[in-house]
Amino acid sequence: MRMTSDSVSHRNRSDSAPRLGLVLSGGGARGAYQAGVLLGVAEIAAELGISHPFKIVTGVSAGAVNAASLVSTQADFADAALKLTQDWSTITAAEVFKTDALSAGRLGFKFALDAAVGAFYHKKLARSLLDTSPLRNYLEKNIPFSEIPKTLAAGKIESLALTAMNYTNSHSMTFVESHEPAVMWDRSRRRSVQASIGVQHVMGSGAIPLFFPPIAIGTDHFGDGCLRNTAPLSPAIHLGADRLLVIGVRRPDHLAPPAQTHIEPSLARVTGVILNALLMDAIEFDMERLGRINQTVDLIPQGTRTLMQLRKIDYLWIRPSQDIGRIAAGLFHKLPNVIRYLVGGLGSQKEASELTSYLLFDPEFCGELSKLGKEDAHANREGVVKFLTA
Repeated sequence: MRMTSDSVSHRNRSDSAPRLGLVLSGGGARGAYQAGVLLGVAEIAAELGISHPFKIVTGVSAGAVNAASLVSTQADFADAALKLTQDWSTITAAEVFKTDALSAGRLGFKFALDAAVGAFYHKKLARSLLDTSPLRNYLEKNIPFSEIPKTLAAGKIESLALTAMNYTNSHSMTFVESHEPAVMWDRSRRRSVQASIGVQHVMGSGAIPLFFPPIAIGTDHFGDGCLRNTAPLSPAIHLGADRLLVIGVRRPDHLAPPAQTHIEPSLARVTGVILNALLMDAIEFDMERLGRINQTVDLIPQGTRTLMQLRKIDYLWIRPSQDIGRIAAGLFHKLPNVIRYLVGGLGSQKEASELTSYLLFDPEFCGELSKLGKEDAHANREGVVKFLTA
């Protein structure tokens, strides 16, 4: 077990009320599930008379979209969560990446040209499988980034933190915006920096490797924040959260059906496993580590904890009660023709289900995930109430 200062550091504060932190992981179109959970939590919070439960909001990849959207909305948390769910339930693939045959053909030509004559040219032409220029327009239209400083100044939320991976030095970078000076950190291959968060930070955090192009922020280029993010809980803890709501986008292992054996995996299956490992494994590993650290802290007398500057971080972890990949497989036909052709060429619809779930930006699919998330939040009502009020 590795006892990290990230998880047990103590921060002196004048108030005794616990600071609630929100941790939103990645997963492409699976981010719609997070929106549904947030709406369910918001409804429960409203019943308890709590309008702004979270002081620290952190996000990675699709979670960065959700985090920025929440903090940019100055209305009550319930209204912000409702707007976020509505956005996810109406989104289309054409608002995320170019889906026309001409755009796909151009990208395919660049890849073919790089493969054929790339050795003769220093600069490569291809940067990704998809052109995500529509996503920038969508985010600028739906997230009023100029409102973020106002929300923070009003004290409704203290800090917003989005993480992306720097392709220049392979470091995980967390961009932090706070009204008051926030604690910064510098660890092995991961550090933080103060920033005025804008569309480029959200785009960079959500740039799924190979599929989405790297995004320039300053002089460096960034990709999906889940890459090399070995401690996804640490930003919220560094920023002072005492209690974490963590929303995952993959069903717990113990609920998954047994895997098929003696079947050679297709390229689609391999790609799905790689994306799962890149985008979702870290949050699950860090949650297990936090659980072990909490168990260890429980064994230490309270007085000794104070002297050693140790503290326990309570958490509520909500994950899908259904297999999102299986839901995506049933809606494979909803993928744009070009994407369906690309994904279908890698394997069967069933084998491509995980990959499909990341790229299926479709109102029916995302609406179903949002509904599932809301149901799962209410199914965990007792835990949500305890998390918000204990």
